[in-house]
Parts: sequence; C-alpha cells; structure tokens
Amino acid sequence: MSDAESEILNLRALEERRYAAMLAGDAGVLEELLHPELAYMHSTGELESKESYLRTLRAGTSAYKSIKCDDQTIRIYKEVGLVFHHLEADVVFEGNARHLDNRLLAVWVRDGGNWQMLALQSGPVPR
Repeated sequence: MSDAESEILNLRALEERRYAAMLAGDAGVLEELLHPELAYMHSTGELESKESYLRTLRAGTSAYKSIKCDDQTIRIYKEVGLVFHHLEADVVFEGNARHLDNRLLAVWVRDGGNWQMLALQSGPVPR
C-alpha cells in the first residue's frame, strides 16, 4: 500500500470516528478531532466555531439520532485532506427534529503530525 493510500484510509477512519462521536455526543473525541480554528458551516448557513459547536453538543441543544454517509471521495494535497461525501442524518436541534440530506466538504489539515478537521461546508441536495 502506498503512503497516499494509507493516508486516505486514515482520513476515512477519522471521518468514521467523528461521526461515531457525533452520534454518541462524545465531545471529548470531537475536541481531539476538530482544529482549534474550526469553521463549521451548517446547511442552514449558520457558521460555528469549535467552541460553539461543542457547547451545543455538550448542552444537549443538538443531538444526532442517525448518520449515514456514502459517495465518499478523499483527496490529499500535502498537509491538506479534502473529504467529499453525501450525508443523510436525523438530528434534534433545540427540540425540533430534522432530516438532513446534504453534500459535504470536510477540510482536514495535518498539524503537528496529526490530522484535524479545520472546516466543513454543508449544503442540501437539490430536489
């Protein structure tokens, strides 16, 4: 296996770990995976920092009930990894249940030898 293939598998595993942590409400794992300068753009257009994203998760303001990802493509350019995929999720936000059907771009950077997610852009799948 080449180094590039190994890095792609590593990022795929990190994405799976991130989604498992979201489902479990495990802010500790997300604290480790998310870059301090995270910019998290929701499909609603709301932009959150790492601090605000983790705060809503810890407070129970947002809770993921199911997450399914498919159609994933990963590209690596030196210290930057781009993860494109389709996501369907059921989430409860401020007491309101929502079903998400989105395309995502997650940007990971290798910082100090470790990969962390620096940015996420989410948008609804056109109907």
